[in-house]
Amino acid sequence: MISKISFFSALILISVLAFLPDYSALPPVVSFSDKLNHAAAFSVLILLYRFAFTHSTKRIIVSLFLYALFIEIVQAFLPTREASLEDILADSIGLVLGLIVYEWMKKKRPETGQESSN
Repeated sequence: MISKISFFSALILISVLAFLPDYSALPPVVSFSDKLNHAAAFSVLILLYRFAFTHSTKRIIVSLFLYALFIEIVQAFLPTREASLEDILADSIGLVLGLIVYEWMKKKRPETGQESSN
């Protein structure tokens, strides 16, 4: 249950940040690199998604890629934001990095034979 709450909380937070009218008004720790923020956000999202749900990797990647497209489409219609293919590329890189981290974590975690409770 906590993993699902974490995933949806991150999804809401990322959505709020994506649609803020003045992204540059955020503290420098948040707004120092837009592309790194995209990659980091989508790495975290895919990790949280993998821990929260048992969906296939393909379904997760497609879902989060469509979410990235949705963000850019909405930003195209916001007067103070703009859509960017580079943002979608950064999101995609984040998805790949998140999957690599997930696979690494899965190998490091000892098998207990028990289902984890979500």
